[in-house]
This record gives sequence, C-alpha cells and structure tokens, in this order.
Amino acid sequence: MRLLFTAAVSVLAMTVAVSAQETYTFKYPSWMWEEGGVGPWNKDRVAAFEAANPNIKVEATLIPNTSYEQTITTQIAGGDVPDFMPAFTNMIAPMVDAGVLAPLDECIAGSSFKDRILPSVSFAVIDGQTYGLPVTMSPQSLIYNKKLLDEAGVGIPTTVEEFVAAARAVKEKTGQWGYVFPNDSNALFTYIVSMQWIIGMGSDWSQPDRSITANDPVNVEAVSLIKSFLDEELSPKGLDANSVRTTFDEGKAAFMIDGPWVITQVANTNPALVPDVGFDLVPTPTHAAITGGAFYVVPAEAAHKEDACKLLDIIYEPQAQQRYLEDLLQIPGTNVEPSEQFLADYPWAEKMVEIAANYPGGIGYAPPGYAIEAPEFRQIAADHLARIYAGEVSVQQGLDEAQAALEAWAASL
Repeated sequence: MRLLFTAAVSVLAMTVAVSAQETYTFKYPSWMWEEGGVGPWNKDRVAAFEAANPNIKVEATLIPNTSYEQTITTQIAGGDVPDFMPAFTNMIAPMVDAGVLAPLDECIAGSSFKDRILPSVSFAVIDGQTYGLPVTMSPQSLIYNKKLLDEAGVGIPTTVEEFVAAARAVKEKTGQWGYVFPNDSNALFTYIVSMQWIIGMGSDWSQPDRSITANDPVNVEAVSLIKSFLDEELSPKGLDANSVRTTFDEGKAAFMIDGPWVITQVANTNPALVPDVGFDLVPTPTHAAITGGAFYVVPAEAAHKEDACKLLDIIYEPQAQQRYLEDLLQIPGTNVEPSEQFLADYPWAEKMVEIAANYPGGIGYAPPGYAIEAPEFRQIAADHLARIYAGEVSVQQGLDEAQAALEAWAASL
C-alpha cells in the first residue's frame, strides 16, 4: 500500500509539473502591431518573451488607434480582460478611477529597469501607487528649417522675442511662413497649441486643486501671442495638423513645435531637406515640451500579472530600448545613452534626449486636476479659442468667457 501511495503522489506531482508547463494564451492587444518600425520592434519583444517562456503563446490583437480606447473599455467591461496592454496617456486617470488597472509597484521593485524609468512615469502615479510605465515620451519641441533661417539672416531663437523677430524676418525676406501650427476646428490640437505657449510661459488652464485659471494674465499674454502670428500673417490660417507637417516638410515654413516624428516624415518624403532640419528647446521661459505618450498597463482582473512583469523586463532590456531610440528615432520608456554613431547620423537627437529628460510638460494633454474629464475641458477651451482667433471677441473677453464657462461646467460635475 505504501508503494502504491508513493507512486500516486509521484504521478500527481508529475501531473502538476506538466500542467504548470502547459501552453496558455497571453492576451496583448495594441494599436501598434502594424505601425512602421514600431510594429516589428514590438513583435521582436514578444518573440523574446515567448522564447524565454515556452509555455506562453502571446495573442497579439490589433485594434486601430482611432477606436482603441472605446474598444478596450468595452471589452474589459464585458469581461474580456487582457493580460497586458498599452494605454494612451489620457486613458490612465479614468481607468484608475474606475478601478480597472492594477498597481505595478511590486513589479517595478523586483525589476531590472527600476532605476532607468523616465521621470514622466509620475503621471501614472495616483494616490502613491504606480499604474503605468512609459511606452514612449517623445517631446514636442522646436523644429526649425536652418536654410530659411540662414536666408533670413537669423539664428535659432532662445527667447519668445527672438522667436517672433525670426518668424517676421523669414516671412519678409523669404516669403515663406515664419511659424506653422494647427488652428482648424480640431479641439485637441487647438488645445495642444495653447498648452505649448501657456505652459511655456509659466501658467496653465487649471491647477491641481481644480481651480480654473483660464483668464490668468499669463494666459492672456500667451493667447495674444498665438493670435498675433495669425493677424500678422506669419502663420497660415485654417491648417490641420497633417497640413502643418506637410507645409514644413515641403520647406515652406521656418518653425513648428511638434515631435521628432516630423523629422522622420521629412526623411521619408523630402530627404534633401533633412540636413537643414534641427530640433531644439522651445524658446519659452520654461522650455516645456508638451508630451502625449503612452503607458504599459496591467488590468486589475488580468489572469497573469506575474508574466506581465516578465514581459516588461524584456521590453525594457537596455539593448531593446537602445534600438527604440536609434532605429525608430523616438524616446523609449527608459533612460538611454545614444551611441556616438547615432549622434553623428542624427545630430539633433542628443537635444531630443535632453529635452525629454528635463522638460516634459502637459503630459497627456490633460488640464491639471481634470485628467478624468479632460476631453470636455479641452472642448470648452477650444471653442472659446476659436472665437478669439476668428476675431469675434478680444483675447481678454474670450478668456473671461472661457473662465466662466469652465467654472460653471466644473461646478456641475
């Protein structure tokens, strides 16, 4: 009997061991699986994860970026919970508020990357717990066409006053636009442009305590500056974000404030212009580089949280992060030291890395204190900015009206 019992225990142990090694499906939806260089990079990370964990098969589900937030939210609410996923920055606060995300602090504490995470991780720290880790935090900063600056006899501006003077000189001496920025009916991009100058000059639309500061004197100064570019015809009216990038790409503008992906676009469509394109600090007092970005998150109801932590270790391997920077020309989620060859090939990249590390601002395009309600806030602000830019009201009146509208809206929440 004892032999039979011992044999039974051995069989049970073997069964448990085999069961532990059985292949299971690890759910990983993303909008990035088929994106340019980003898709292959992510697939390489998955391949490395599967090689290190033979019992795991990753289900890489592609969800278009235009419907990603709505689709994921609906799936999770319906019980179809991923094991791991990226989230747009603006998704973090609402998902934490709804109890959808798991804190990652234990995962980080036991990781190989804990000392290399970008400071922008602070955006995903809520009530002392970390709910997301940066995918990428490429900064929006000053992009310039040196050829036009040379023709106009001006240098790279370091102050707001120099920026305005350089934009005027370019328009007067070359006939090209001094500065291009989105100013069509799109609420998000209208709001982002206002952030670039308002935060750059030391203010914001609101404060962390949820007080509204739309008509702060600094905001009036910043919006007056934006409107002056349109009024003086230093900037074209009515362009959307894609048209702005195309205008710069064609060599028809001296300045824009955008991310390094614009330079990648120039390299693909107008490579002759690349040697003349530079990336530098926004010439505002704070040098704030507005950043959208994305975060890796793990749902609270995910079935395989420990394996999600293992995947994060593979995603954040130093060599892989180096490739993210040097192959994709984007800022990865951890601090990376660019190679000498990379800096020789892309001289502007060192400045991009410096800006991302030191001047992140307006992360996630969220008004302070209103991360959960950001879309509604931005729409109200953009509606009033549109009236200002159209000349229907003065800057002061328009921002006073925005202040009243936002305060009434906030009181109704």
